Amino acid sequence: MASSRFWAAGGSSDSEDAEDDVTSEEEEESSSSSSDDEGAQKKGASRFMVGSSDSDSEDDKRVVRSAKDKRFEELQSTCDEIRNKMHINDWSSIQTLFDKLNKQVEKAQKVTETLGAPRVYIKMLVELEDFTNKTKDSPELKKKMSPTNAKAYNTMRQRLKKHCIVYTAAMEAFRKAPEAEEEASEEEEEEEEEEASSSSDSDAEGAEDGEGGFEKIRSAKDKKKDKILSMDPTQITYGMVSKKLREIVTSRGKKGIDRNEQVEMLVYLATVAKGPCQQVEVLVQVVSALFDINPSMNTHMAMPLWKRCVGTLLEVVALLEDNPHIVMDESFDGSEDRLEEPDPEEGEARVWGNMVAFLERLDDELFKSLQVVDPHTHQYLDRLRDEPLFLALAQKVSDYLARSSDQRGQARVALRRVEHFYHKTDAVYETMRRLAVAQHEAANLVQDEEDGDEIPDEDEAGVGAAGAAKVVVAVPADFTLSESCQELMDTLCAVIYKHGDERTKARAMLCSIFFRAIRDQFFAARDMMLMSHLQDNVQHMDISTQILYNRTVAQLGLCAFRAGLVTEAHAALGELYASGRVKELLAQGMSMSRYQDKTPEQEKLERRRQMPFHMHINLELLESTHLISAMLLEVPTLANANLDPKRRPLSKPFRRLLDNYERQTFTGPPENVRDHVMAATRALMSGAWRKAYDHLAALSSWSLVSRKDETLAMLRGKLQEGGLRTYLLAYGAYFHSLSLDQLCEMFELPEKQVHSVVSKMMMDEALSGSWDQPTRTIVMHATQPSRLQSLAQGFAERAAGLVDLNERALTLRTGGLRSDDDDGGGRGYPDQYGQGGRGGRGGRGGRGGRLPGLSGFDGGRGGGRGRGRGDRPGGGRFGGGGFSVFGGGDARFQGGSRMSGRGGASLTQLGRPGGFSGGGGGFGGDRNY
Repeated sequence: MASSRFWAAGGSSDSEDAEDDVTSEEEEESSSSSSDDEGAQKKGASRFMVGSSDSDSEDDKRVVRSAKDKRFEELQSTCDEIRNKMHINDWSSIQTLFDKLNKQVEKAQKVTETLGAPRVYIKMLVELEDFTNKTKDSPELKKKMSPTNAKAYNTMRQRLKKHCIVYTAAMEAFRKAPEAEEEASEEEEEEEEEEASSSSDSDAEGAEDGEGGFEKIRSAKDKKKDKILSMDPTQITYGMVSKKLREIVTSRGKKGIDRNEQVEMLVYLATVAKGPCQQVEVLVQVVSALFDINPSMNTHMAMPLWKRCVGTLLEVVALLEDNPHIVMDESFDGSEDRLEEPDPEEGEARVWGNMVAFLERLDDELFKSLQVVDPHTHQYLDRLRDEPLFLALAQKVSDYLARSSDQRGQARVALRRVEHFYHKTDAVYETMRRLAVAQHEAANLVQDEEDGDEIPDEDEAGVGAAGAAKVVVAVPADFTLSESCQELMDTLCAVIYKHGDERTKARAMLCSIFFRAIRDQFFAARDMMLMSHLQDNVQHMDISTQILYNRTVAQLGLCAFRAGLVTEAHAALGELYASGRVKELLAQGMSMSRYQDKTPEQEKLERRRQMPFHMHINLELLESTHLISAMLLEVPTLANANLDPKRRPLSKPFRRLLDNYERQTFTGPPENVRDHVMAATRALMSGAWRKAYDHLAALSSWSLVSRKDETLAMLRGKLQEGGLRTYLLAYGAYFHSLSLDQLCEMFELPEKQVHSVVSKMMMDEALSGSWDQPTRTIVMHATQPSRLQSLAQGFAERAAGLVDLNERALTLRTGGLRSDDDDGGGRGYPDQYGQGGRGGRGGRGGRGGRLPGLSGFDGGRGGGRGRGRGDRPGGGRFGGGGFSVFGGGDARFQGGSRMSGRGGASLTQLGRPGGFSGGGGGFGGDRNY
């Protein structure tokens, strides 16, 4: 019958459907009773199929309940469970249920779209607090508790104490009039149910007709807006704005809260605020809410959000300037409930906020965005154009802090401004100054044409759309940059030196040194660095300050090189290149090494420290400057190596590169910086300074130098002097005299300069010679032998020693000199049996027989058993194995040698191989023929 009704329903009319709806309840009762009877009669697997037909599911009517009702029923049931556990004093269960209740409250707030706590929840908090106090005052209840239950009670008491701070006002109101508020809340709930009844009925009809009885999900557009948004602005009071603002502030950071909606609500509250004081309070919360949209410190804030923050803070600063009685205080908690706008004549009106913290956060977000954006795109240039806007805000904030006598905050803001100026040359500063004027004029034109606000609405700003739209914020009309960047830097640094802390002063000093170095004021920058003693304490500073110190030292080295001070330039840059991690030290990249493993956290921190591209120091220019400085210092030293062979190298990285370059079998034309410098070094070592200059002038990094022609002229002069020194040191020993005129012609130097260079070399005893004034020549004196002569002399000495040893060996074999006595630790020589002499016990071990024994006995036995510096005992390198019929040479005597005796060779298979047993043993013979 039910199946026939199902098929008949497809062709039934609307009147029949209506009749079915009227009688649905009666049919449900009858069907349920009949299904129970059938289930009781059937057995086996068929009884599980009872009630599973399509006719049963079609006849049953699904009751549609709103999500709000479901949430409140869950809250009520949880509260009832907590009350039951309170009767039996089960604090462990109460603690678990309390966590569950808090989660249900958050879900209920999402559904009801209200920020306040439900009435049921407030009542439960009051009951829990009263019960906790009752248990605390009752020692009998505490004695009956188990240790686990007592621990849960103490934990619950502490948590409840902290949790109730947020709901203190609501709990006090409930204690004063619990019944009246309960009746009022019931009436409000009834009104809300009546308002929602029509929509729920329509939802229910739609559910029965097309959605299978499930609850209809409302879209975001159908959400009920806040009551204050639909009110007439003239009806909104000061207390209503304050109450709504407090609700929004309380809900910050909670899970499930839409941050974009909070910003929209706060922006609306700022437009309906009653008075400048309340408007400042709301605008400060707008800035905080905008920062909350991007809570992660690893990602940067979107550009539209950043501009909106700047525009909002400019409004705040303007209000503070127009209303001097408003004082922004970070320690102000806002617990005092103002019922009306404070009167300016009554005194100061304090509001919460910290302009310095907001400004530093904006600066950090701008810095992070420049780190992420590709520097070779127009987007990077557009981001750099926002810098004048930030500087305008910083100047406004600095003026406000000066009026409020906040000297510490003024020093912090001054440091932020200094960090935007110290790396800019005069040309870049002038360009930014013109850009600020152009931006202000362009913004005024746009405002006149469109008559629009500086800060668009929420949809135009694109907060929800990830900042897709463009936000225009005008540069204030009264913002001007000083014509001289030097005067501005001096003024800001004076404020920091007077009112800043130690870190702020150190960073300002480094920025000032950097600023002077890029303007070729080397001696002033060097004196500031030496007088500040920053190099002594920089290792104890934070990492960002250490990076700034490294950048300053690099600029000092470049400045010294441009000034022609090669020694100072090498001393400054040598510290950076000694470690081999220039990129990391300057925060301009990450060098991955196979010998160094970094965790993901370390890599993330290093990436956050990277400098933006427009603040980079060109590494190619830095490397070329360092290598050229090292070349000019090392080449004369290499030419003078015969006079002082033990002299330490001035630049180990340069020596290493030169050794690798000289080992190459084939050296092609130079390609990179190192190849050019090494080719120039090889040419300069032979005195060919013109060829060396051509190699160095071909470097592409000279285009980055501000005074290119002057720098290359300085480099040419240094190469001429270096070539002259190298030529005299390398080839001076081959001449009896050198003509002054010929040297001037070869190196294209004036006579006075050549005379000065040669005289200085004579005074330093690097050149053995003297001036002959009448003939204008340098008379060379007898000098040390050349390297070839030194090697030949050493070879001759070793050959003579070998001949002497052979003669002594022959003498010992023919008639036998023995080794010295034990006191001297002498050497032993082979006797007639090929036996090596033994050395003294207290001295050096004697050397074994040099020649093999030719008799039928064992071969040359090892040297003495001396326990002193026995570096070659035990038949060392000079012990010869015996050619014996019975066995090879033996080297069994002990000693601390590097090499023990070698076993002799045996002519038969019966011979035993020579072994070794030395303290420092090397190897033993194991050969049989």
